[in-house]
Amino acid sequence: MAEENLHFQLQEVSRQIQAAQHDVMQAQGKDPQLLQQAKELLQLAEDALQSTREQAGTEATENPQFQQAAEELHDIRQQVQEAQQNNSDVL
Repeated sequence: MAEENLHFQLQEVSRQIQAAQHDVMQAQGKDPQLLQQAKELLQLAEDALQSTREQAGTEATENPQFQQAAEELHDIRQQVQEAQQNNSDVL
């Protein structure tokens, strides 16, 4: 996989993750639909990471940008779960 293509794909994943994080922050305690949207964005990002991993192999997984995206994805997924729990506690 060309380095430039890998970089582009990882930038797109990062954009999706950031959008999901924004939705999570906006939704906490008040908007379950926005949390659902965040979950869907995270799923798209996860699918894109998986596709990138399959296409580029170790070139992708050893890339610091890939590793950071995977960590952010995991962290934001936890934030979504916590926000959903908090929302259900409020209701």
